[in-house]
Amino acid sequence: MKTSFLAAALAAATASCAGSRASRKAEPAPAPQASVEKTPMTTQEWKGAYGGPAEPGGLVCADAGAWHRAWKQVGKDAPPLDFDKYVGVIVFVGEKPTGGWSPAFDEPVPQGDDVVVRYRVPKPGGFTTQAFSQAWKARAVPRPKGRVILEAAPE
Repeated sequence: MKTSFLAAALAAATASCAGSRASRKAEPAPAPQASVEKTPMTTQEWKGAYGGPAEPGGLVCADAGAWHRAWKQVGKDAPPLDFDKYVGVIVFVGEKPTGGWSPAFDEPVPQGDDVVVRYRVPKPGGFTTQAFSQAWKARAVPRPKGRVILEAAPE
């Protein structure tokens, strides 16, 4: 008796599910969305926490010779850079008693034929390495008609 009751209940439940599926209206397929082509902005940037000079500063490198000399200051080989299209800038934080220091570049700002590249050196937050560091950061900036001016952003 129990088995026939369970079989009947199972058959009723199955029929109910099948019926509800059949009675459902087919949902329309989602409309195709317009394809938005996103062009990723490629910024050529390099950085390091150690190896920079002990004194803070920055350099604008408009040719391969200046670029190679700047990279010698951080003890690395200069990466290739197309100087017909770009100018290299590099910022040195100087020697600090802890890690966590890293210069940050603002977006370049056109100023007539020139371009101003501002940078800031925010203080580290949270836990930091308790070791002397000499952070640096380099960036390729599109070559303007005029010159590239590198300056510390006002705090």
